[in-house]
Amino acid sequence: MRFAVVAPLVALSALATRFDNALAQPLPAVAPTAAALAVDRTPFVQVLGARFVVGGRPFRFVGANASIMHGAPHRAAVEATLDAAVADGLRVVRVWALGEQPEGVDAWARDYAFRIGPDGWVQESFEHLDRVLEAARARGLRVIVVLANRWADYGGVPRYLDWAGVSVPDTPGALTEAALRSFFREPAAHALYRAHVERVVTRVNPRTGLAYRDDPTVLAWELINESDASRRGREPLLEWTRTMARYVHSLDPIHLVAAGHIGYTRREQRDTWLAIQRLPEIDYADAHAYPMELRSVSTFAELDDFIDDHVQLAHHVVGKPFIWGEFGFPIRPGTRFGPSRARWFERFLARSGADGVDGALAWIYTVSADHPQEHELLVDDPAAARTRTVRDVMARAAARWSEDAPMPRNPRLGAAQGEAAIWSTRRRRAGPGRVGVAVVRGATARWSLAPEAYAAIEAENAGRWDGFAVMHVYGSGAATFAYRFGVSPAARRVALAARRVRVRLRASSELPGRGEGSTAEDESALRIAVDGAALGEVAVPRDDGLGRWIELRSDAPAVMAAMRSVGVHTLRLEVPEGPLANGLCVYGQTTRREPIPVGTGPLPGRVVIELER
Repeated sequence: MRFAVVAPLVALSALATRFDNALAQPLPAVAPTAAALAVDRTPFVQVLGARFVVGGRPFRFVGANASIMHGAPHRAAVEATLDAAVADGLRVVRVWALGEQPEGVDAWARDYAFRIGPDGWVQESFEHLDRVLEAARARGLRVIVVLANRWADYGGVPRYLDWAGVSVPDTPGALTEAALRSFFREPAAHALYRAHVERVVTRVNPRTGLAYRDDPTVLAWELINESDASRRGREPLLEWTRTMARYVHSLDPIHLVAAGHIGYTRREQRDTWLAIQRLPEIDYADAHAYPMELRSVSTFAELDDFIDDHVQLAHHVVGKPFIWGEFGFPIRPGTRFGPSRARWFERFLARSGADGVDGALAWIYTVSADHPQEHELLVDDPAAARTRTVRDVMARAAARWSEDAPMPRNPRLGAAQGEAAIWSTRRRRAGPGRVGVAVVRGATARWSLAPEAYAAIEAENAGRWDGFAVMHVYGSGAATFAYRFGVSPAARRVALAARRVRVRLRASSELPGRGEGSTAEDESALRIAVDGAALGEVAVPRDDGLGRWIELRSDAPAVMAAMRSVGVHTLRLEVPEGPLANGLCVYGQTTRREPIPVGTGPLPGRVVIELER
């Protein structure tokens, strides 16, 4: 989850002292001490097959992310927040031991940082983590500790890249694919990350007298919050995850290590997630779930499919335990989702329980002293009453999951299912479907369709975007757009004498943002057909937020026969499955939000069908 930062922190200067070139060299692994190697593993959470065990007994849990690490109100509420978790029967909390800020920040920002400048370690933040682990230990809670953040909240990957001397495009609200790939490839960023990891993992807690790596309160180290990559970034991500997991294991051979991958909502992401969880250096599988943000989950049945698919891959393909590292449903679900927030929580936990999920951590237990959060679960009175019904659901599920009952088994899941998808990431989005009318002038006939007048888009994600200079409708991955147009008797007469048909549109592939850092591999192959009769295939340029004009001509008999038939017909634009299934954007009118670059070409864009003699 991207965690909202209070306004003053958002405005922090991006200036930072560049990391010395010597730090580009990998840090040496720190060998575990003899004491660490001799620690009795019985009280630690361990992995046995596809399950967690403690002392040889099964260990399953309902837990929560806890907002107790950043900001004075939350730090002051450590005991109250953890007491609320215990009162609800939760067994595990997840916290962020991270925060990277530039030199020269205001004093208050120390509560949001473990590091100010590459060498400016914030001792108070480490001491606060000591306090958190001591308080959790006193209450019988386990803690998953997250070591870095993909997003810019509190610093994250953008700050590491800045310190490593890597320029990051200023893209508000997002981190470009190219920037994320740079982090996974950049040795200087790796060294900076490892320096923080070493300080956390090898720290000795003066409150308990235990080194963190000797403390069974720690359930696991999570490498990074919400890592992800496209197909082209998969290998750098895999290598980074493999290398850093090995490094953490070299510092701490006892505790578990998780990747922290965000999960998947597209087929391409599913393949990457599966590859990450298969790494032998990763001890259990994890993913994040915010189903109401997905167009492909709007009913309980679709939610069940979403959950089943993840558990099938984790338990029956990878063969490891599975945790929902974050899951949540917003305060105001919206009318299209029907049931209340509490009922969505109930269904999510019930299905996860039936599938044998090993752990589920809600987002987020917090005090109300801060600004409102869309997924908050409040712990302080009287505000706690506002989310009490959801916490009651959590408490009931926690009680069921903690019982020494036989592990449930969903007959839908198992070895026979293999990697075959249970949950379809592809959905149909209906559009206005206005029927295009031909303009006939003498021996010519022309249909000009607004891109947003589509009848339907089938894709993993689809919609309309007006945020750049030119409006476009889009479909990600393998995608199909359908437009309707009518052949009138007058148009048929032109078609009878025509030699061929031409289809012309302004288009690009569909990539994150404006496709920053994309290459020819990010283009799409586009097939065009009329009533199922193929005109052919054409290359679509990679996404840049503007698109280019492309066209395809055909004199195929089946195509011409369709054009000579009076009635309503379908123009189909299809990006088929394959290495060039990078989605489709179809561009229309300008938005006036940005200036149009010189050389852009004619606008507005239209989907044009023409008969040629």
